[in-house]
Amino acid sequence: CSMKQRERSKDEIPFSEMTPAQKRSYLWDYWRMPVLAVIIIAVALILLIRAMVTAKDPLFTVTTVDCGDDTSFAPYAEQFAQQNGIPLDQTLIDDVVVGSASSQSGMALYVRLQAGSEDILILPENVFMEYAVSGYFTDLTDVVPQEWKDKLVIAEQRYDEYDEVQPEPVACGIRVRDIPGMPDTQYAQDAAIAIAYNTGHYDTAAAFLNSLLEK
Repeated sequence: CSMKQRERSKDEIPFSEMTPAQKRSYLWDYWRMPVLAVIIIAVALILLIRAMVTAKDPLFTVTTVDCGDDTSFAPYAEQFAQQNGIPLDQTLIDDVVVGSASSQSGMALYVRLQAGSEDILILPENVFMEYAVSGYFTDLTDVVPQEWKDKLVIAEQRYDEYDEVQPEPVACGIRVRDIPGMPDTQYAQDAAIAIAYNTGHYDTAAAFLNSLLEK
């Protein structure tokens, strides 16, 4: 009887009749690759989930909306970021059409706000109000110093309850022209500054806003 024949006859032994050593050999030969594949997939999923849960966007985002060529606000954010060693992302979004579902820029801003990709926003006041009434900005009552509370811009925030729209006043913005030392430009005269409602850097955004108010 050849070696090949002996191996073939060994493979045909029913599992229940194998010796413990033969069972271990059988399981190792036939199941090691599927088991290893399952382990690798499980480890990869665990690492992915852990990264998704613990990851935090390191960039502090300051977004200026519909400012055209006016970039006069940029140095304030840059100075704050440099002084505090914070990675900064300054974003410009133009052509946000208020009340227009066809505005791609407006929809992109909605998506960024819902995704928590925004921290500080500077917007024309009419655009600010459009997003404020939908609840996209943080209530600043507990953020700003006492002397600033009466200067906050109040929006009648909408929410649905029993199919009726109930307005709720929320002080969620500051007019840029009310902040000492801000640029004296047409854009700044008609703009408001706000903190996104689900910012990933609430403390940093609050510190930046207060640094402007304290100048």
